[in-house]
Amino acid sequence: MKIVVVGATGNVGSRLVTQAAAAGHEVVAYARRPEAVPVAPGVTVVAGQVDDVEALAAAAAGAEVVVSLIGGGFSDTTLLRRTVPSLLRAVKLAGGPRLVMLSVFGAGDTADKASWYARFAYRVVLRNFLADRVEAERLLAESGVHYTLVFPVNLKDAPSVGGAGIVAMEEVTRVPGMPTLPMDDAAAAVLQIATQLQPSGSRILLTTPNGWR
Repeated sequence: MKIVVVGATGNVGSRLVTQAAAAGHEVVAYARRPEAVPVAPGVTVVAGQVDDVEALAAAAAGAEVVVSLIGGGFSDTTLLRRTVPSLLRAVKLAGGPRLVMLSVFGAGDTADKASWYARFAYRVVLRNFLADRVEAERLLAESGVHYTLVFPVNLKDAPSVGGAGIVAMEEVTRVPGMPTLPMDDAAAAVLQIATQLQPSGSRILLTTPNGWR
């Protein structure tokens, strides 16, 4: 499968590139800093910005799926609304591969499933940051692109716990506490999601193996 990774130098993106190539996929790593992409057999590195629609479309031509791991810091509250329109145009220009996009658990109505103290953080401390994710979801829903949204819990650089909980958001009643998932497990789960077809508009929680009810 040809997989295009946008944000290939990030914490999850770099791991996803390595894991996807090791699994035998044809990987295109699209990155602002191509020199930071991990070198591996089966990985083609393409330098470019997300707002360069033609360059991204060329990189995504013939791909089955584009995985967007665009993140940004908590202080950047407009990153996705600035970049998602270009990303969507590029996907359409490339012929319409599926789009898997990483969001954040706590964005929008997903906060309703969080613990009370997590909801406080999401709705007060991170309100503007998460509002940008909500706007991205609106843009996706109106785009006509076949998409899947992934909502990971807190991520950390730590040894693998042996897997992740991957569950449709509508099946989740509660995410107790504030679970934290190692990035290696998160990348493996995103790869699994990217290589399996879901109905367009699917919303998937990514958490620890027992981090949901």
